Amino acid sequence: MPLLDSDVPSYVGLPLEPEAVRWHLPEAEFSDLDAIEETCRVIASSVTAAWRTVEERAVEGRGTDSALYRLVRNLRLTGVDAVPAGGVLSLYVSSRGIHDLLHARTGARLAEALSVEAGISLSVADCDSRLRWTRGIWCGMVPPKPVPAEPDWEAIHAHQEAVIDGRVVEEHRQAASNRLILALERRLGLPYEGAHWQYDPDMCTIRVSAPDARRLIALGVPARPQLGEHGSTVSFTLTERECAKFTEVVIAAAGRPPQPSGSQR
Repeated sequence: MPLLDSDVPSYVGLPLEPEAVRWHLPEAEFSDLDAIEETCRVIASSVTAAWRTVEERAVEGRGTDSALYRLVRNLRLTGVDAVPAGGVLSLYVSSRGIHDLLHARTGARLAEALSVEAGISLSVADCDSRLRWTRGIWCGMVPPKPVPAEPDWEAIHAHQEAVIDGRVVEEHRQAASNRLILALERRLGLPYEGAHWQYDPDMCTIRVSAPDARRLIALGVPARPQLGEHGSTVSFTLTERECAKFTEVVIAAAGRPPQPSGSQR
């Protein structure tokens, strides 16, 4: 009968500590932190007692229910996620074969037995065992990651225009070069391929494509083009003062801001 790997961390297993109960219920409904802490303690104690009882029964019935016995012997309980529907078990699983048992009918029977003993609706975390090929699987609930909020590009572009026009004055060592980069992109539709800042002295190297480099040269950019360092791009290195002066040239050459081109920088 397979046993657990000997390298399982010593802190894994029973008794389950209250800290191993992770709270996922709405804070608006459960705002009392003391009550939450006490509930987590009760859940940890109840699940620990239930696990021990079910494990003892599985050992006693190993002759008639070898699958459940094999499953329980090769699992370690590491935590519980408290959710509105009850609790989701977090488990250390010794191998892929045991993991398959956990996500089959045997695992469902284990969860049912634990639920009865603990008085809490317990379940096994959703997981695709067919994708697990290694030993030592940590199987538990993975909360969905929140979808990142879409940036307010209208507000971002409005701020960029204010910086270019001088209505907003940034106060940091890259302010002049940042304003130049914004003016190139927002007023001339000329994106940069990369930028590098040197702080002693304050200098900025801007990389652009070869066609855009010819446009900058035609505008009188106060820097020599440098080739070959970054593939097909061309680099121009300007001081802070040169950035400030050339920004005014770019603004004058543009005449008026172009319509937004879809750039989301």
